[in-house]
Amino acid sequence: MKRGIYAGSFDPATRGHFDVIRRASLIVDELHIMIGVNPKKSGGLFTIGERLNLIEESLQEMEWFGCPRSAFHIGQFTGLLVDYCRAHDIRFNVRGLRAVQDFNYEFEMHGTNCEMAPEVNTVFFIAPPEFQFVSSSTIKELATYRSPAVQKYVTRCVARALLEATRTS
Repeated sequence: MKRGIYAGSFDPATRGHFDVIRRASLIVDELHIMIGVNPKKSGGLFTIGERLNLIEESLQEMEWFGCPRSAFHIGQFTGLLVDYCRAHDIRFNVRGLRAVQDFNYEFEMHGTNCEMAPEVNTVFFIAPPEFQFVSSSTIKELATYRSPAVQKYVTRCVARALLEATRTS
């Protein structure tokens, strides 16, 4: 069985994230969608629990996945990604690239990960043009100003949660 991981903060999860998940699901049998928790960092717009719920609900909205729900494992982890991969026999680390800046960061991480866990292969997906300039920060700003454009970049459940969260902040 080919297992992969797609890890991030997903604060919030965007359609760009789900595009990576969809494409990764075409090359692995089981995909772990994991929120990396850094105990030294705090904050975020959504709690870890809210992010996990939004990912779960968004997967239900996304009819174009064509995979059984059992092919996706949603959760969180603390520590090194390579340690999580070893503990779960994961061989593919899936990463999305929007621009050159993403590539530079991911390339540096790839070098370190290769030294620590050569058995884990990094797979890069280049974002389609409609998602190349969209970040979670941009999405949060659009939601703060109540821009209808937010609907284009997130699922319905994430859009509702964003509007609610930014209404009270």
